Amino acid sequence: MEGSVATRAKLPRITQDAVPTLENNAGMRRPQHLHAEALTPFHQLVILIARRKWFVLAIALLGGMLGGLAGLARPVLYEATTQIIIDAPARNTSAGNMDSAQDLVDSSVDDHLTMLSSQVHLRRVLEALHKAEAANAAGKTGSDAVPGGQRNTGSFLGGLMSRVLSLGKPAAGGPEAADAAELKTLRGGMSVGQELRSRVITIGFSDPNPTRAALVANTFARVYIDTLIQGRREADQVQLQSVVASLPQVQGDLVDATDRLETYRLTHGAVDQSAANNAANEAAELNRQISLSKAGLSTAEARLHRIQDLRMTDAPLSAVAAEIQSPILADLMARQSNAGADKGLSNSIDQEIEQGVARQDAEASIYRAQVAALEERKKVLDAVVTDTASRLSGLRALEPQVAIVTQRYNDLLSRQQDLIRRIAAPSPGVSLFSVAWPPASPKTLPWVFLVPPGMVVFALLTAAFVLIRNHFNQTLRSEAEAEAELGIPCVGLVPKVSGPHAKQLRHLVLAQQNSPFSRAVTSVLVTAAPTQGRGQPPHIILVTSSVQNEGKTELAWSLALAATRLGGRVLLLNLDGKDVRLTNEFRGESSSLKARNSFGDYVSDRCAMQDAITRMPEIGVDLMAAPAPSDDLLTLLSTVDRSRFTDELLSVYDVVIINGPLGLGGPETRLLKRWAHAVLFAVRWASTRRGIARGVLGSLQAGGSATIPVGAVLTQVNLKKQAGYRLGDSADLLLAKV
Repeated sequence: MEGSVATRAKLPRITQDAVPTLENNAGMRRPQHLHAEALTPFHQLVILIARRKWFVLAIALLGGMLGGLAGLARPVLYEATTQIIIDAPARNTSAGNMDSAQDLVDSSVDDHLTMLSSQVHLRRVLEALHKAEAANAAGKTGSDAVPGGQRNTGSFLGGLMSRVLSLGKPAAGGPEAADAAELKTLRGGMSVGQELRSRVITIGFSDPNPTRAALVANTFARVYIDTLIQGRREADQVQLQSVVASLPQVQGDLVDATDRLETYRLTHGAVDQSAANNAANEAAELNRQISLSKAGLSTAEARLHRIQDLRMTDAPLSAVAAEIQSPILADLMARQSNAGADKGLSNSIDQEIEQGVARQDAEASIYRAQVAALEERKKVLDAVVTDTASRLSGLRALEPQVAIVTQRYNDLLSRQQDLIRRIAAPSPGVSLFSVAWPPASPKTLPWVFLVPPGMVVFALLTAAFVLIRNHFNQTLRSEAEAEAELGIPCVGLVPKVSGPHAKQLRHLVLAQQNSPFSRAVTSVLVTAAPTQGRGQPPHIILVTSSVQNEGKTELAWSLALAATRLGGRVLLLNLDGKDVRLTNEFRGESSSLKARNSFGDYVSDRCAMQDAITRMPEIGVDLMAAPAPSDDLLTLLSTVDRSRFTDELLSVYDVVIINGPLGLGGPETRLLKRWAHAVLFAVRWASTRRGIARGVLGSLQAGGSATIPVGAVLTQVNLKKQAGYRLGDSADLLLAKV
């Protein structure tokens, strides 16, 4: 064990008269394999829960017991359910009718669910239950021969009312409070919901009596349907009254419109619609003929003007002949071209041209006469059409009025008949789908089923509590935490010793060399002074801590006892004048002659070094006592010749253990740091707060040489709990049997 832990660092060889210069705490560095085996956060979480498993299990069992008791304390409830179905909405053949139909269903279901859960409906249900209870009570008092079914119903209703009043606990003398309590109890027992996305709504009621539960559920549905029927009937009656009140006025309007139409017909005579249509068709035909005649007139006049223009401009006869388009003229022109200049043919051509012009002029005159005749006929026909249209306009203005009033009157009559039919047989829009029957099995789970959830919930809460408590824990529990928080190597841990005293430490370190305590202390010593031994340079080790009860003095004496096993002389220089219990025990048990002088006398040159040392040959350790209370340790340390003092000590002793003052006591520890080859900072396991340790260590490292190695030592370690963390550190090695 000692060899494996001691090999975690190797300091360079130093000479007798030179203080070793260790480079940046290299001599107290943790082995690399410990860093490589760092646990994942999940693994740390599992280990933390497993370490508190008995606590978590105890709380989980308590939660299971509480869950079982809660299940036993609850009343056994039976839930009866009835179902109503909503009428399907009217189908729409337009685009997107499927989506609109489902939207209508969803909207209608939401409306019915809201009305079923409303306060008004609950009050109606309570009134119906009270009326039923009163009716059954009156039937019992008025007749002795009451059927058994009615007696059962009355008892059920009475039980429900008594349960409502007992659970609600209304205020004394307050009917409003009693009503509110009844409504609260009824609402607490009711459950209303939609079956998937269907048109079916389920209504349930929970009660210790299954028959009463079915009765209330059916009453709930029946009252709702009756309420809808009554509402529809009242709305239809209001509409019927409005329709009946409107019929006389509409009937009078119809009579007046009919009279005005008949009077107009008698005054203006009967108008034949076919004659008006024929006149309109004839007018259209005349317009077409006039258009054709004007087109022909325009063509004839244009041709006549072109012929005259050609003759006036002395155009060639061939151009004039082409415009006249006369076959005779064309023949004469051909003959003239073959015979040459012939006066007879020229006269014939001129004569034919004059005749062609006369024909064109006559044709234009004919077109003019046709247009004039047709326009005269059109004027007469327009007068006829205008007269017919004026008579028809009056009829067309009166006939739609009569038709509209007639249609309105017929609609009112149809609406009246439909309302009368709906009042006689109203449709609430919903219908009863299934009736509630008394349930056979209870709704509430047996108390056994509440035990596992209680255990799980309490176990989770306990685990969360453990995690939160561990998160806010500001103490140090492992070597890795100490190194991470303090920024210095952790050279080892020392097991816890209950109420340590001189004989116990001596027995653990020297007599039980294979004990975990002895192996741990020896490992720390070898790590702090790796070159210790015969023929090796001596060492001064300073042991300090932040506050009292950190195990500093126990660690110093344990190191001194362990150093005797390495050979050479050992001196324990006690500079802590407060924690002197253990030191006094060693002086009283192991020394035959106590020195009267102390460290203060020696450094003040009031005595020789041998006079200030108490020898304890039984354990092989010499002791130099702390200075007297009258001596100021800070003054002594600041005025003493450090080199001469340490040289004298190292010339006599191979290992000097300085039990230094507390780090919070003052700057004395920083002055002592310059005297030592190594500094051990004692940190009590699961006790020392991180902030205090960091502050004291920072103050310690601020003074003196930075090359002096400083290492932390976890003291008072509970090895079994530490091993339970499964961190793979020195605790596992110390627990291993040798």
